[in-house]
Amino acid sequence: MTTQETSILDSGQRVSLAVAPFQKELNDFPPLLAAEASRAEVVAAIEAQQAKQDTATTAATTDKDAARERMALATATLSARAVGYALATGQLGLKQAFTLTYADVRYGEATEDVNHVRDLVAKVQALPAQVRQAYRLTEAVIQAPATAADEFDAADDTQTDAKAAPRLATLALPELLRRLSAALRLMETLLKGQRTDTDPAFRWAGLYAAFTEANKRRGAAVSARRAAAGPRIVRTLPVTTAGNQPLQLVKANYGPAYTLTVENRSAAPLLLWVAQKDGAKTTPATCPVGQITNLTRAALGPETARYLMAQFEGAQGGQAKVVVRRVM
Repeated sequence: MTTQETSILDSGQRVSLAVAPFQKELNDFPPLLAAEASRAEVVAAIEAQQAKQDTATTAATTDKDAARERMALATATLSARAVGYALATGQLGLKQAFTLTYADVRYGEATEDVNHVRDLVAKVQALPAQVRQAYRLTEAVIQAPATAADEFDAADDTQTDAKAAPRLATLALPELLRRLSAALRLMETLLKGQRTDTDPAFRWAGLYAAFTEANKRRGAAVSARRAAAGPRIVRTLPVTTAGNQPLQLVKANYGPAYTLTVENRSAAPLLLWVAQKDGAKTTPATCPVGQITNLTRAALGPETARYLMAQFEGAQGGQAKVVVRRVM
C-alpha cells in the first residue's frame, strides 16, 4: 500500500477506537450507526487483504529470475553469431532482424521478450544449413534460447500461481479504500449536523471532536516521503524492426502520470505515438538518431488512445528502447 492508502486505513482504524465510548449516540442516530457499521466492515476487509499480500513468493520469484538470466545469456550468444553472418554478407536488414541483446531480453516486458526470443530462433533455423554450419550456428546454440524460454514460461506460471492471492488483494484494495473514504466522509457530514445539539442526554460535541481528531490524515515520515518520490519504471520495451512498418509495442491505458524515455540506437529517426484501435497516427513524436528523448504521455495522443506504436523513418528499420515510467 502507498503512504496515502495507509493513511486512509489508519484513519479508519483510529475512528473505531474514537467512537467506541459513544455507543449511545450511535444507537440514537440510525444513519450514523449504519455508516459506522460500513466503516468497520471495510476496515476489516482491507486488513484481510493485507494478510493475503503476505503470501510468500520468494522461491518462485528466484526460479523465474534464474530462468530469465539463462534465456538472456543464451539469446545474446545466438544473436551475436547470427549478426556476424549478416555483417559478413552485408545484409543490414538481417542484422536488425537478428539483433537481440542481453539487456533487451533481461529487462524488457516478459511476454514480449519471450516472443522475440522465439522469433529469433525461428529466423536462424530458417537459414540454409551451410550458412548455419559456416557461422557456427549449431543446433545446441540455436536451441539453448528456446529451451530457456520454455523454462522461463514454466517458472512464470509457477510464480503467477504463487502470487494469485496477493495480486487479487491488490486489485481489490482501491475499491475498498474508496468505500472507506466514503464512509468516513459520510460520518463526518452526519456528525457536523449533530455537533451543536445541546440535549444533555447525549454527547454530540464530544463525539464530533473525537471523530475529527481520529480522522486526521497523519503526515508521512520524511524517509517514507523520500522513498515514494520520483518516477518508477513500469516497463521497458525493445523496438527492433527490419523495415518502416508501424509496430505495436504494447496495449496499455497509460494516463497523464506516465512519461517515456526513448533511446534511439538506429540510423533512422523513430516515430512514437499512442493510437486508437486501428493503429492510425495521432500526434507522433520524433525521436532523433543517436539521442535520448524524454516524452510526456500527453504529447503522444489523446487520453482515450491505448496502443503504443513505433515506426522508423526510412526503409532500413532500426533498433531502440522505450522506458515507461510512472511519476509518483
